[in-house]
Amino acid sequence: MWLVTGTQFWVIWNGVLIVTAIIAIAAALIMRKEFDRKKEKVAYNNRLLELEAKALTSQMNPHFIYNSLSTVQHLIVLNEQQKAFDYISDFSLLMRQMLNNSRKSYVALEDEIDFLTRYLELERFRFSNSFEYEFQVEDAIKVHSHCIAPMLIQPILENAIKHGMAPKKEKGMLKIAFSFHKDILECVVDDNGAGWKKTRSATSALKHESTALNIIRERLNVIKSYDDNPGKLEIIDKAANGYNDTGTLVKIFIPIINSL
Repeated sequence: MWLVTGTQFWVIWNGVLIVTAIIAIAAALIMRKEFDRKKEKVAYNNRLLELEAKALTSQMNPHFIYNSLSTVQHLIVLNEQQKAFDYISDFSLLMRQMLNNSRKSYVALEDEIDFLTRYLELERFRFSNSFEYEFQVEDAIKVHSHCIAPMLIQPILENAIKHGMAPKKEKGMLKIAFSFHKDILECVVDDNGAGWKKTRSATSALKHESTALNIIRERLNVIKSYDDNPGKLEIIDKAANGYNDTGTLVKIFIPIINSL
């Protein structure tokens, strides 16, 4: 029978204590890491909710709502009841879509395009058909149902119409193109308006627009795609960057949150 001496006992005991201490430290580190991960996730979700709340209050410029109601009033004065009724109907649907989308973390791309189309139709009518628009959707996108964060594109369209094309005497053209790059949806908003630099220098107060753009940048920075890639926003003045046309190119790289 093997006997343990006093010295051997203390060696074994110390070994057990060391192993136990190592296990305890490792467990504490794992628990700390898990706690930090949960803390970061809570902070991320809180930040996302905060940005979404800001987006709700800033997406639809109060001037758009006021001008839309003024348009209805003008149609009634002109005795254009049917046009006024149609406008109110589309306007109420747009408001309902906006409120529904603002409560969601993500929406299907086709629903977002439907929302943007209704918005552009109302603005085109309000500006006496002074501009045309078209959507270009890459065939690869139509194969699957892609989900993105809502209400990122509308403020860009609003800027293009209000500050880019509305001041022009010629017919305006607005193109909205969607293409797919792995887990990022690229949306390019191309207008033939006055151009970004000219618009910024000619307008002294663009507080709402600047706030909306900053919120878009923040949201794109926080929202991650299913492969954990963030988005970004690029604004290009076409005339100042060698294009053969005036106007502004806005590229919105939107993380795909879900792909079905």
